[in-house]
Amino acid sequence: MKNQQIGKKNGKMKNMRIRKALLGAVMTGMLAFTVPWGVLTSLAASVRIAFSDPTVTAGEEVNVTLKISSLDGGALGHSSLMLSYDPNILEFVSGADASGGAGSVSVRQTAEAGSTEMATSLTFKALQAGSTQITVSTQEVYDADEEMATVDRLGNSTVTVEAADGASADAGLKSLKVSPGTLSPEFSSDVTEYSVSVGPDVTKLAVSAEANDESATVTVNGSSDLQMGENTVNCVVTAADGQSQTYIIHVTKTEGGAEAGGAVAAGDLTVVIDQVQYSVAQSFDVSTLPEGFEGFTYNYKGQDIMAGRGIQKDLLLLCLVNGDGEAKFFIYNEASDSFSAYMEVSTTPKSVIVLEPDESVTVPAGFTEGIMNLPGGGQVSGWVPAGEENPKYMIFYGMNWNGVKDFYRYDLEENTIQRYFQDIPGVSGISSDQYQDVVGTYTDLLHDYDMRGIVIIFLIAVAAGLAIALIVVVKKGGKQKDDGGRPEKKSRKKKDEDQLAAAQQAASREEKRRERHPEPEKPEEPETEEVPDVSDEDDLEVTDLDDEDEMEVLDLDGDEDEPDSEAKEKKTEDDDDDIELIDL
Repeated sequence: MKNQQIGKKNGKMKNMRIRKALLGAVMTGMLAFTVPWGVLTSLAASVRIAFSDPTVTAGEEVNVTLKISSLDGGALGHSSLMLSYDPNILEFVSGADASGGAGSVSVRQTAEAGSTEMATSLTFKALQAGSTQITVSTQEVYDADEEMATVDRLGNSTVTVEAADGASADAGLKSLKVSPGTLSPEFSSDVTEYSVSVGPDVTKLAVSAEANDESATVTVNGSSDLQMGENTVNCVVTAADGQSQTYIIHVTKTEGGAEAGGAVAAGDLTVVIDQVQYSVAQSFDVSTLPEGFEGFTYNYKGQDIMAGRGIQKDLLLLCLVNGDGEAKFFIYNEASDSFSAYMEVSTTPKSVIVLEPDESVTVPAGFTEGIMNLPGGGQVSGWVPAGEENPKYMIFYGMNWNGVKDFYRYDLEENTIQRYFQDIPGVSGISSDQYQDVVGTYTDLLHDYDMRGIVIIFLIAVAAGLAIALIVVVKKGGKQKDDGGRPEKKSRKKKDEDQLAAAQQAASREEKRRERHPEPEKPEEPETEEVPDVSDEDDLEVTDLDDEDEMEVLDLDGDEDEPDSEAKEKKTEDDDDDIELIDL
């Protein structure tokens, strides 16, 4: 009965807990529907990026104001912007929280606590008259809660550069040259459009232009990365007062290459390259030579022909014509009498903005701080390989044109830039840190083995010393024993013979004495123990003496008070046998 009551009570408590849980779930759902969604959802802040539009005179400095404002009144956190400008008109000088140059500026700002605005001032120098814009390439703006803000309004800065008083309006050229190729028609300051033909291997046209007025600037666009067919190269001359004039060069890149340069075959001189027969050109248009080469007369196989040699390159170029009349330049190796096609590989120039790495960036292992001198002037801090007196390259932290931040490798000799990869070349799947760990472990093992070898050598030396000392002590002890110790052991047979001989000598002396001095007769005495005949070796009786018994001395003279005239027989001991004395 009692158990039934307890079971009913437990069932009621279980039902009450289930009801409370269901009631809590229902109330939570009702609360979720009654609370406004704006309270539960955190909305990103909305901001505006604006600039000032200043006017400046050429040659002077100008300040451009950059301001980031919150449109919804929320507090701002920090921002990171990348700005672009025309380096031919403006030159970046300085700015709070800003760094850059060569057409790009990186701006990093941090708002004060609770502030809804961030502002900074950038200083530029006006190089020449004209109008240019400063635009935002990439932007990242965060609010006080570290949420990325939405940029609803994005502006730019228009900088107007006025010409100085008395500035020249001359925007003409004094000279214009290209390499390779020849301008058609010939250059004239009044002619603003030209054409030139280049071979299939030419990827860049070198343009040399000199303005009439020293204060004017010249800008060349489109001379790199030439494509097959027609390309356009613009040479823009801007006068000191801001006026400009453009010289246009139409560059035609054809499959024939040097054929357009008037190559002429040199009789029956032929070569075979990759199963294709070519004729050696006796002459060609020198202007079609690649950049960095000059024409000269060369004796090939006993015949003088026109060839090209590198001005700073140890290379020799010969012009070869195939069966279709197409002419190309080949590198000729005099030592091996062999040819290889002349090819150039070029890349489109890109700029990387140098940045200071923050705390989250780790400098690759094996580098130490260094200074890099830029070709156009100025210095940039970076890192060079540790331990190298004359490093060939250095690395720096920067941002590319797409806003990607990473380490870049700068070749100090060729002035080229490429991404820095920390993986060890030729070791797949092993990072630089892992490689350094392996090297460190290997070094530690070598050190342990060296220490173990030293310890083993030391123990061997100690053991050898102890062995030598033990040998010296044993020899010294043996010598002392031989000099002042007990006599050396003799064999048992030798001892018996010596004792027998001594007994016989003593008996002989006693017999002679009695003969000379006969003794008076004495009354009979009780029978005493018969003295054994010592002359018979086999009947010799041996008495065993303990170590503590005193040695018995034989008085052969019968005079007890007289000192012994003969040497007393002493006890001789052996490690295993006791000395036995005969009682005569």
